[in-house]
Amino acid sequence: MTDTPHASRPWLSSYAEGVPAEIDEPSQTLTEMMSASVRAFRRRPALEFFGAVTTYRELGEQIERAAEGLRQLGVGKGDRVALILPNCPQHVVAFYATLRLGAIVVEHNPLYTPRELRHQFEDHGARVAVVWDKVVDTIADFPADLKVEHIVSVDLTAAMPFSTRLQLRLPVPKARAARAKLTGDPHARHLVPWKKLLDHRRLSKRIAGPELADTALLQYTSGTTGTPKGAILTHANLRANAMQGRAWVPGLVDGEETFYAVLPLFHAYGMTLCLT
Repeated sequence: MTDTPHASRPWLSSYAEGVPAEIDEPSQTLTEMMSASVRAFRRRPALEFFGAVTTYRELGEQIERAAEGLRQLGVGKGDRVALILPNCPQHVVAFYATLRLGAIVVEHNPLYTPRELRHQFEDHGARVAVVWDKVVDTIADFPADLKVEHIVSVDLTAAMPFSTRLQLRLPVPKARAARAKLTGDPHARHLVPWKKLLDHRRLSKRIAGPELADTALLQYTSGTTGTPKGAILTHANLRANAMQGRAWVPGLVDGEETFYAVLPLFHAYGMTLCLT
């Protein structure tokens, strides 16, 4: 009896038409993937946030400037950088800026309790964190043994259109309530404003990027059956996941698709489908 692909791999019979049984092994790091996208689609929209559009050229510029800002804070290859952010353009920039340095992103749910966040920081030991300003004080109040050396504070409303920011500052209860949900007023000292992180020249091209086998991300499990554990994912792992997602929808046309990033970027599912 001749062995057919479906006989040895019966799940293939459930694949949609056009979905390949196999894909090539990844040859790009996530950093190289982003750079290729910036070169190919410079003037096209990369992000849209409440109507504010960031082109690929602008996104690439911000990534390189944020990478230099992180380098000035002491971040280098193999260092961990904690991200505690909701979905926003700053999240995308911080993610790829960290990877550009060969450093390791550690994603966190910004709605976690102080105890939950503390457990994860005890585990990964990041000394630099990029944090939504609503939860900055939680990180700043960590005990001395977990002292984060640099906290970059992110006001996500700064990425919104001017008209939206103006409406949020109107002296009416509805506007105040809406703004209170989106941003905070941290009391911690010695914070690095996100704007200051970007106020640098572009990272020198002499700074080497990561290799395929390098760790790109520590992704914490949900802790359903115990305490959350950090899964170690390399650039090759994450690039392969992105390629699998791309192959699963064979009708996609590069540069002509729009994806709604409604899944949280700090979650593995949202990261794979919306961020990488």
